[in-house]
Amino acid sequence: MNGPRSSWQRVPIFNYHTVTDHPRPGIAGFAVRPDNLARHLDLIVAHHCTALTISALVDLLDRDIAPPPATVVITFDDGYEDNLAVAAPLLLARGLPATVFVTTGFLPGCPGGSIVKPPGPMLPWECLPDLEAAGLEVGSHAHTHPEMDVLPNSAASHEIRHSKSLLEAALDHSVESFAYPHGYATPWLQQEVGRAGFRSACGVRDAFSHPGDNRWHLSRLIVRSTTSCDQIDRLLQGTGAPTAGAHERLRTKGWRAVRRVRSSVLPDPARPTPAVTGPQATERKVGSRATPR
Repeated sequence: MNGPRSSWQRVPIFNYHTVTDHPRPGIAGFAVRPDNLARHLDLIVAHHCTALTISALVDLLDRDIAPPPATVVITFDDGYEDNLAVAAPLLLARGLPATVFVTTGFLPGCPGGSIVKPPGPMLPWECLPDLEAAGLEVGSHAHTHPEMDVLPNSAASHEIRHSKSLLEAALDHSVESFAYPHGYATPWLQQEVGRAGFRSACGVRDAFSHPGDNRWHLSRLIVRSTTSCDQIDRLLQGTGAPTAGAHERLRTKGWRAVRRVRSSVLPDPARPTPAVTGPQATERKVGSRATPR
């Protein structure tokens, strides 16, 4: 784990969202067709990959055990109903586990009521245990899906801790994995996630993870509607993307400063707005040179 980055084992952590043929416009760029997801999963099987949940991967790293060769992690963000209805059967048929990061305030039936408009049809609250029964790990993706790195510390802490408390009450056990909405995370946020009782957290960064990756900002590879099977195949072979570095990019810090200025002039900066509550904000962050990570 301490050698040069080129010698580290590359671990693709795939970041999916919704799996549907008919996505809403705001999420269309991140919607993967069910038949394409099936092809992606078949490639994982064909490459004889070892699929792990985020918690299983972190458990190995906690024990200073290198992941098996050809390790892959499959994750889904937000908590769409098709993660259970469509993705789970495809995964189960191939014996592949995955982690679903749920934005608690998106789910219909969430205690206290859903307080933000979701970007698509979401999993009903009472179906959360069904995700686990289907072999999927449930993690937190905050409560209202804000850009947490520009929130006041108290609001960001509430997003982390409230979502964890709600999920643990619904599932009757500890929830140990977290994913930052939009992928943004400051050092303070990373520490706060640990203080809240999580064992790890995922960002985005569109880069390979590796055994030396930051446990509190694990790098993931976004799978978009335009991601081809050839691209997935290359990623499974350890090519087609950079390996995550140790430090946040300077342009990411600069973009954070811009967003903080923007948030300070909103009528109610503590309240998430529709423009940044869906994964479309991540698309701007990841896909635009003007909005670097």
